[in-house]
Amino acid sequence: MQPFDRLWKAVNDALFGNTGAADAAAAAGAANARARAQQSALVVWLLGKTGAGKTAVVSTLTGDPRAEVGQGFEPCTKTAAFYDVPPEAPLLRFLDTRGLGETGYDPADDMVWCEQQSHLLLVVMQVADPAQDVVLGALREARRRHRNWSVVVAQTGLHRLYPKGTSHPAPYPYTGGPDDGMQASLPHALRQALMHQRQRLEGLPGPPPRFVPVDFTLPEDGFPPQDFGLEMLLRVLEDAGCSAFEALQRTRADAESDLVRAKARPLIYGYGAAAAGAGAVPVPIVGIGGLASVAAIMLRTLAGRYQVAWTPHTFAQFSGAVGGGALSWWALRYGLREVLKFVPFVGTVAAGALNAAAGFAVTVAIGEAACVWLAYRHRGLTAPTAEVRSAFANGLATGLRQAKSRATQPEQRT
Repeated sequence: MQPFDRLWKAVNDALFGNTGAADAAAAAGAANARARAQQSALVVWLLGKTGAGKTAVVSTLTGDPRAEVGQGFEPCTKTAAFYDVPPEAPLLRFLDTRGLGETGYDPADDMVWCEQQSHLLLVVMQVADPAQDVVLGALREARRRHRNWSVVVAQTGLHRLYPKGTSHPAPYPYTGGPDDGMQASLPHALRQALMHQRQRLEGLPGPPPRFVPVDFTLPEDGFPPQDFGLEMLLRVLEDAGCSAFEALQRTRADAESDLVRAKARPLIYGYGAAAAGAGAVPVPIVGIGGLASVAAIMLRTLAGRYQVAWTPHTFAQFSGAVGGGALSWWALRYGLREVLKFVPFVGTVAAGALNAAAGFAVTVAIGEAACVWLAYRHRGLTAPTAEVRSAFANGLATGLRQAKSRATQPEQRT
């Protein structure tokens, strides 16, 4: 049987197995996919005082309503927690720690533990709070041991230093550099506060931090837009080395009418990371089964988001729309690389690396194509074959580009 046929048969079995054993296998597969994604996800450590706005930052970055922060919540110590984005197969993990400066709280042990988990530091400072010694001390200690870590500083609560009756300047005027202290259009007190905090970070070991003034508020606060500075923050975080933020940025900026597809994109990338882990398994042939399991779980999850149920008939239609020719040549090469894993060491390493990238890319492609198919199905229509295949091709190209980007950033995972 061709690798293409084995892949779809395994997906079909996972989607339509009706026995208790099949359900248990699906649950175990979902847990395994999530664990794989967690292992490869980028961890962003949020550091700041209580009330600095860390929760608002996580909420706004993920695009979820403030009340939903905590979905994907996983406690790791008594004083720290992960927020997985998306929860089912995280592409990003935000590590939120207890606010520094609380009476009776010694953060030393937590700081050591968090350093061992993280790849990038997102420091959150309330701009109207000049007393940041405890945050600066923790930051300097972390940077002393991780000199090459990227540090992004979100300066929050800008409206607290606006004169009464004023609102956010438009367009967003901040550059994160010295120019911010010389803009006459900005309130004098705000300019002073911004530059005072930045001066406190001068001399920090390693590359200089990047500064982003932001103001994430609630509608009742009366300062639209509620996500002031978000696009700049996403851009800086992406520049800092986290390619995963591109998926979040595309989600926020996506102008497609299919909003479910836009919100599902980080989920697709998360399952792509899990598939990459399956492809990298050094045991020959195991990668195909792992890839099929991840793809099946992703399709099931996406169908739930679109409130559509897969049936053998609709799944056959979808696989036909994707096209055997579009995937069979890729699957054949994937299968041949699995055979190469029988060659000791060199074959195992080389084939594993290639199939990790291919597994990531094809999972993204299947996910993008499925979103098109399911969106039409949700409306009671049949998706045009050309549109499904175009989404698959574009997803494959994007996935390959992202896989290459992930492979060239090993220093972010040390």
